[in-house]
Amino acid sequence: MAVFTIKHHPELTAEKAMEIFKKGFLGKYEVYKWNRPGGVRDFMVKKSSLIGVAVKLKQEKDKTSFAIVDSPPSMFIFLSVGGILYSLLNRSKHTEMMNEVKKFIETEPEFK
Repeated sequence: MAVFTIKHHPELTAEKAMEIFKKGFLGKYEVYKWNRPGGVRDFMVKKSSLIGVAVKLKQEKDKTSFAIVDSPPSMFIFLSVGGILYSLLNRSKHTEMMNEVKKFIETEPEFK
């Protein structure tokens, strides 16, 4: 997991952040609400059924940040292949996507 702090935006909600991500990745990645039990993340940025990044907006008293973690959009694939094997086979693709999401967070004007 990686955490990226942006300028404090106390008015920013997870839904608004998701809409900003949708616009920023329009035509490239699918962005949708996290729909797994437990609600530990707010939304998913999906490259394929194998590669994705889960995002959680964190609002604290004096800072706003995003926690992102590589996560397969399809839990069926993750469970059927096995977590460790899946991670080993897809590490470079996840690293590339994590870096792309990080760059988006750092350069998006609405997060400045």
